[in-house]
Amino acid sequence: MSVRVRLPALFADRIDGVDTVLVEATTVESALRALTDRHGELATLVWTAAGTLNPLVMLFLNDRQLDRSGIDETVRSGDQLEIIPAIEGGGGRWRSKKSEVRRQVCPQ
Repeated sequence: MSVRVRLPALFADRIDGVDTVLVEATTVESALRALTDRHGELATLVWTAAGTLNPLVMLFLNDRQLDRSGIDETVRSGDQLEIIPAIEGGGGRWRSKKSEVRRQVCPQ
């Protein structure tokens, strides 16, 4: 069954700007495997080193967000699977750099 996989810019940039890929698949997982088999440069964005779905990836099937168990969901011809990278940032790295700058600018 032909499934349309829509890619975010982060992924598309790795495959010459292609933002939509048609794959033959019967499940969400097989669609993702077909995508990364065809475009190996996307594998590290989609899968962990252990071969499981990257926790920083969100999936939408026909505009409906899937949870982690949704990877086993059946897909039908004409379905659209969208990959959205989770946004991360802030955290300790920024705070420590900010503190370092503050110490340099405003020594005690």
